[in-house]
Amino acid sequence: MKPFFVIFLVFFAVSGAQAQVYDLPLDSLSEWTGEKSIRVVSNIDGLNADTEFLALLGRLKIKGFDVKFGGSGSADEGLTLEVLQVSDKIAVSIKSTDSQRYLLSVLIDEGDQSGAELREEVNFRGVLPLPADFNPKMVEALPVSDREDGELVFLSDSTLVLGAFDGNRIKRVDTLTSNIKNSKAIFLSVGQSDSDPNPEIAVVWGQDRDISGKGQYTKIYSQIFEISEKKLQEETKKSENIALRFINNRLHTQRYELLQGDIGKVEFASRKGGDVRDDSIVLSNVEKMIFSVFPIDSATSIVVNEENLEVRDPSWESWPRLDLGKVSSPRLTKRLEDREITTSPDYAFSVNEEHLSIPRKVVVNNGSVLTYLRKRRSGFSGLAPASGSDMLIRARWDNSELESGFTVFPMYELSSFIIDFSYVKSKGESRLLILTNEEDDSQGASQIYIY
Repeated sequence: MKPFFVIFLVFFAVSGAQAQVYDLPLDSLSEWTGEKSIRVVSNIDGLNADTEFLALLGRLKIKGFDVKFGGSGSADEGLTLEVLQVSDKIAVSIKSTDSQRYLLSVLIDEGDQSGAELREEVNFRGVLPLPADFNPKMVEALPVSDREDGELVFLSDSTLVLGAFDGNRIKRVDTLTSNIKNSKAIFLSVGQSDSDPNPEIAVVWGQDRDISGKGQYTKIYSQIFEISEKKLQEETKKSENIALRFINNRLHTQRYELLQGDIGKVEFASRKGGDVRDDSIVLSNVEKMIFSVFPIDSATSIVVNEENLEVRDPSWESWPRLDLGKVSSPRLTKRLEDREITTSPDYAFSVNEEHLSIPRKVVVNNGSVLTYLRKRRSGFSGLAPASGSDMLIRARWDNSELESGFTVFPMYELSSFIIDFSYVKSKGESRLLILTNEEDDSQGASQIYIY
C-alpha cells in the first residue's frame, strides 16, 4: 500500500503544477451560436494523455461541446481548439473552423507556470460586433502623421462617425448627422487640402427624388469636415450637384445634375483661389464617375465598374479586364434626356431614368489591386438563411504581357457580406479592418473582421 500512496502523491503534485497551464477562461465561448463541436489540433506529443489537458476538455464538455481529436470532427462547422508548442511557450486558441473568428487566443509561458500567466496574443485576429444602432456603409482610416494612430471614420446613410481602434475594440468618439431627409451614403474619402495639420473628410450623400412627369433622380450633396481635437467640425457648407473626392491626397470635383441627366468631367479643385482646372492624373471622359477612377500614375488608371475593373492607358491597344461579378451597392438615379418607349404584346411603358452603381472599394498598390468578390448568397426570408462566403482578393497585372490579364490571389473568405475595408495603423502595426454585414444591403447587423 505504501508504494501506491507515494506514486499517488507524485502524480498529484505534477497534476497541480500543470493545472495552471490549461486553466483557461472560457467565458467567451458563450458568444458562440454555431455548432457546438470542437476539433483539437496540436503539435504536442501525448497531449491526448495529459490529465490536465483532459480536464480542460471536461470543462468544455460541461459547457455542452462535443470535443474530438484530429480530423474526426466536423471540417466545415463548429470550432477548432489549437494547442501549439512555440519555442518555450504554448499557444492556445479557440476559433471558428474557418479561422474567421477567435474566441480565445493566449500564450502560456512554460518557464513561469507557477504564476499561471495568460497573455493575449499581440496580433489579435477576430470579429468585433458593432452596436445594433450603428450600420455604417463605408470606412476609411485617417493618416497617422503626428496624430494618434487607430483613428477611423465611418459613413452611414445619415451620420458621419469618428472612431478609434485600440487593437481589440472600436469605439465611437464623435458623430455628426447629415440633416438631409432620407439621405443615403454615397462616398467617403480622406485627405488634406489646406496647410493645417488636421485631416479632412470629403462626404457625399444622396437623396432620391421623384418628379412627376420627369421620372426619378438622385440629388447629390457634398461636404468637407475637419477633425480637430477629436471632434468632427464642418469646414464647408453642403454643396448641391457637386461630388467631392480626395484622390492621392488632392481634392477633385465632378458635377452631377442628374435631374438634367448631366455628369461633368472630373476636375482638380484648388481650395484657396477657388479656381478649377483640368487634372491629367484622372481620365476625364464624361461617362466616368468620380467614384470609379483610381489613378496609378499620370497616364494609367484603374477604372472600376459594377461588374469588373480595367487597367486603362491611352497608349495601350488593349486593356486587361478582371471580372468581379455584381455587387449590390449605393445607386444614383439619372434621368434620361430622351424617354425610351418599351412595348410588348400586352402594354407599352416609358423608361425615364437609368441607375448608376457606385463601384466597390479597391486599393491600388505596386502593380496590384485589393478588392473583394461577392460569393455569398442572400437568404430567403423565413425559408433559408444566407450561405456561402465573400472573398477578399489581391489581383496583379503584368504590364509586359497585357493579354495575360490578371492573376488573382485569394486572401480571406468571410461568412458574411463584405461592405468595405481599410488598413489602419494600430500600435505601430498596419491592420486590415473589413466591414461586413449580415445582409448585402447593409440593413442587418454589422461586424468588423480584423487581420
